Amino acid sequence: MAVSWQLSGSYFENCSCDVVCPCLMSTNAQLTSKPTKGVCDVGLVFHIDKGNYGDVRLDGLNVAMVAHTPGPMAEGNWTAAAYIDGRADDQQTEALGAIFTGAAGGPMAAFAPMISTNLGAKKVPIDYKIDGKK
Repeated sequence: MAVSWQLSGSYFENCSCDVVCPCLMSTNAQLTSKPTKGVCDVGLVFHIDKGNYGDVRLDGLNVAMVAHTPGPMAEGNWTAAAYIDGRADDQQTEALGAIFTGAAGGPMAAFAPMISTNLGAKKVPIDYKIDGKK
């Protein structure tokens, strides 16, 4: 039986495309537009204000994901890696790994089939701070 989980917090991403990401903002089907530079290098950062994976609390932890796509995202062949907050204990690390690889279902599960090279997850210090609109 799948573990029940939920997260709430903040998220942002930035990619190597010019100005606004055409993968997300195109009139074409989502993820089908060609990146403005031909490839897309994207970083996604998540801060969990409140969350759990079963009985494992995830409050206050951070996760960063990076991916390289050699063309339109929907065509797959991504190379991806995850970075998990160094403050996470073993249970939290396992939980965050399951959530952010898509193994636990949810939004990330939709991306999992597009990743052909998974570089895995590494625990690192992640300092996350929101300071107005700076």
